[in-house]
Amino acid sequence: MARNAIFPGARAAAGFQGPKLKSTNSKSTDAENQPQDLVNTLNSKIRRSSKKNGDRHPKTLTSANNLAMALHDMARYDEAEPLYRQVLDGCNVQLGGMHPYTLTSADNLAGLLFDQERLQEAETLYRHALNGRIELLGERHLDTLQTANSLALLLEQTGRLLEAEPLFRQVYEGHQAQLGERHPSTLQSAVNLAGLAQARGLLDEAMALNREALEGSRQQFGETDLNTLQSANSLARLLHERGNLEEAEELHKSVVSGRKQKLGPRDPLTLTSLNNLAGLYYTWGRLDEAEPLFFEALEGRRERLGDAHPDTLQSANNLASLFQARGRLEKAEPLFREALEGRRTQLGALHPDTLTSANNLASLLQSRGRLDEAEPLFREALEGRKGLFGNQHPDTLTSTNNLAGLMRARGQHQKAETLYEEALDGRRDLFGKNHPDTLMTANNFGLCLLYRGLVVEAETIFCDALKSCREQLGDRHPYTLTCANSLAGMLHEAERYDEAEPLLREVLAGLRAQLGDKHPDTLTGANNLAGLLYSLGDYKEAESLFREVLNGRRSQLGDRHPDTVHTANHLAASQQAQRHLVEEIPVDSAGMWSFSFTNAFCKI
Repeated sequence: MARNAIFPGARAAAGFQGPKLKSTNSKSTDAENQPQDLVNTLNSKIRRSSKKNGDRHPKTLTSANNLAMALHDMARYDEAEPLYRQVLDGCNVQLGGMHPYTLTSADNLAGLLFDQERLQEAETLYRHALNGRIELLGERHLDTLQTANSLALLLEQTGRLLEAEPLFRQVYEGHQAQLGERHPSTLQSAVNLAGLAQARGLLDEAMALNREALEGSRQQFGETDLNTLQSANSLARLLHERGNLEEAEELHKSVVSGRKQKLGPRDPLTLTSLNNLAGLYYTWGRLDEAEPLFFEALEGRRERLGDAHPDTLQSANNLASLFQARGRLEKAEPLFREALEGRRTQLGALHPDTLTSANNLASLLQSRGRLDEAEPLFREALEGRKGLFGNQHPDTLTSTNNLAGLMRARGQHQKAETLYEEALDGRRDLFGKNHPDTLMTANNFGLCLLYRGLVVEAETIFCDALKSCREQLGDRHPYTLTCANSLAGMLHEAERYDEAEPLLREVLAGLRAQLGDKHPDTLTGANNLAGLLYSLGDYKEAESLFREVLNGRRSQLGDRHPDTVHTANHLAASQQAQRHLVEEIPVDSAGMWSFSFTNAFCKI
């Protein structure tokens, strides 16, 4: 949040602060820019002015405000807060609650509370400051727009997207009118509004705004300016989400190269760029390329920021997620635990990042079959998010969806169905019926119905979800392929093999094109098609696919991983079937042709 001086002659305002972009997760300490000697100087000024003029004299309050800002920048929040409150109380007494300096003091204190995740207290102050500035200065004044932006970010963070949207639009349109389309604040406002549109599933609008911001930054500042690189980073994240991986890769690489040149290889922003590029490769299935980048980001953050810094803990989480994807679960678990324990210590048990770590460790434990250990962590994440954000926040609904997945894994299908229905209703209300998250929850709900034998109801859901994914995301998006896979699984179970086969071939072709032949999801797609071909009696092609899957899983997971063992059994069954075509071969199909359905737990 931007902090402002409150009296003429005080330190200049920090300027319009950009949003807390989720892609960077980089909060480097400003200690190098605000050294202790500045703190000592300001403390001396406060003592002298207080002795000469009193605690509430403008000079005393100005020095107190400047010291509070310095301490705030240094993340010394406990020391900054009483100073901000001293300034606010002094302005209230001396000038009244609606004076511009009093409103600025309220805004500054709100920013500190926001940074501490004390969101209810921050919101009250932001609303007071915003209402006062609208009344005194008008809706288009830059100070009004700054407070509107801060409040919008808070509302977005707490999941109140519909409340945040008009504020973001007010800020964007206000900056266009006041500063022009190419001003840095206008371009940043475009990025903010794009992030909100992306969260609401308005991906076309988000894309247009991000491209506008990037083009404006290129024209205004040049290709390698840090503002341009941040805009490129934001667009790359959106392209990543939409499945435009090649264009996203080009942008992420340009950001890495630009930040290395401008800031150096160990700067926190450079390390964040490496992390983002690694995340793209992770999604793409290029795990061999992702792993060294995740390692480099983790090692750089340990060296630059320390083991307990939130960014370091994020990198530990990300590397753990990669190990989990590669089946190296024994390596993933200690990293997930490091992230969870570190966040509990540094951020508190109820911080959003801590709850994410609880969720991720629960996912790993579920993958290892330790369902009794996973359930309390999933419930901790769900209850914590309900308490922080309410029942309708996107993260709360994700936790509801994840707990439903655990219930399904435990065979408690009625409980799973209830939870999926709750998550589905919430996401429809929050995002609309065609948002990608809504469609994936609908897919999961359909799976639950399928397992309960409600085939007709499941088919309707799968068909609707697949149609919407094709229309909204295209035929090759991972969510589209997931829904096609789900429908094919239902058709396979119903022995409607001729309808299932073209869907499974489409899924496998899409996975090969998007992720490559060796990605775990591609291997699952090949396994699923092989299972159908076995059911159709095409044992030769089934054998070829099972052999491909076995080689891939041996390479990625090792010979003893359960998925590798299952595939070896499937290959043996298809070979045996070819040798005994005239005989009926009893095959234990429990879990043999099971489909792998996307149900993302881990947050990279």
